Amino acid sequence: MTPREVWTDLAAYRAATAELAPRVRPGTGVEAIRVVEGRGAWWERLVDASAFVVDEPDPAPVAAHDRLAAIGVPVAVVRRRLRADIVADAGAEALALRHIVIDAWGGRTDAAALLRDAVGWARVLAGGPLSVVDRADATAATTLALRGPGGVGVSVTRAIGGGVGGALTATALGTRRLEVRVDSASPLPEVAFDDEGGRRIRPVRRESPERLALRRILDATEAGAAVSDLAELAADDAVLRHPSR
Repeated sequence: MTPREVWTDLAAYRAATAELAPRVRPGTGVEAIRVVEGRGAWWERLVDASAFVVDEPDPAPVAAHDRLAAIGVPVAVVRRRLRADIVADAGAEALALRHIVIDAWGGRTDAAALLRDAVGWARVLAGGPLSVVDRADATAATTLALRGPGGVGVSVTRAIGGGVGGALTATALGTRRLEVRVDSASPLPEVAFDDEGGRRIRPVRRESPERLALRRILDATEAGAAVSDLAELAADDAVLRHPSR
């Protein structure tokens, strides 16, 4: 098996590349998997590679998402508050869903991305696209009333405080209760289900987000499978653009 090259200057991805040897090795060039930092106009840097990993992208405008929809190569998006493996854990048990509540809080610098990740969890738990019923913005908080497939109600609140980073709690209520807790200060998210049988906590995921992203993009390229990360990012960014009333 010929190893794929990973093109990155980020130390965490270099470490992940070493962990995944011999499937990958450091390198550059148009056949490499290129890691792109998500600050600023990150979409303009998705060039000259056969696949990409975008690390913590800032919200993007409609025109950028329109351009990305036609990119033609696999792109994995790293959102540490919305990891693919934690999403899979949250779907491990049926809920017969009735309502979703997302509470997020964090610093002002990362406020837009934090709100977008909270919306992402709302979309995941609702099981499909969201429509905006209402939005209210205050100096240090935003509240969204959303509707998911089948008319499921969703409430998303983001509060802004001091410091950097952010955390969120996602709660889905149905025949059983699902709670997801994610904190940028902790590498160990928690997924728990509650019902009349008691509380069940899913096994802790200890793989680094960088290693997970490289594994996902490798699996996609080797299998020729599509990656839905960009479409999901576009859907979540679209909710953020809804104006306040």
